[in-house]
Amino acid sequence: MRIGILLFDGVELLDFAGPMQVLSSAAYVDEGLIESIQTIGLSREITVSKTSMKIAVDELLQNVNELDLLVIPGGFGTREIIKNQGYLNSLEPLVDSTPVVASVCTGSLVLAKLGVLGGLKATTHFAATDIMNKIDPTINVDRSKRYYDNGKYVIAEGVSAGIDMSFYLLKRLFSEEVSDKVKKYIEYYPVKE
Repeated sequence: MRIGILLFDGVELLDFAGPMQVLSSAAYVDEGLIESIQTIGLSREITVSKTSMKIAVDELLQNVNELDLLVIPGGFGTREIIKNQGYLNSLEPLVDSTPVVASVCTGSLVLAKLGVLGGLKATTHFAATDIMNKIDPTINVDRSKRYYDNGKYVIAEGVSAGIDMSFYLLKRLFSEEVSDKVKKYIEYYPVKE
């Protein structure tokens, strides 16, 4: 399994760090599951969300050829991406060629702008539903679930939902046993109130 996680200026920390932790932890429970997990972006360094934290990107977007799973996180930076046709043009071939594309939070706005969510059930951060509806009114925006699986596209709502979606992806791509072992390994036991 080759996994890429998109990074960009204004990305939300937990949107990418949560899925990265869950997905990369699969290598702890079975070394043969993950061939590579890398961050990708248009530049070698990005600034996280509303912080001054800088993160180095593993690989430039134009150099990434094949992935099995692409994760597009959210954050305020997605608002700039959806206005930047050059960025969208650079990202589109990778989205098209990757068998499973997952988004977290407002990462779904990028997929909506690429035109791949039309007619599908999707979700996003509660503060971005109007933006999604404006991008593509044919998307069935529904926030009643943490994530939706539309086959190629798996869409999670706001920030922390990326963690739950990532456990679901482990179950879907590998097995429930792998997902459960990773939950135990990182001690993920959400408290229901």
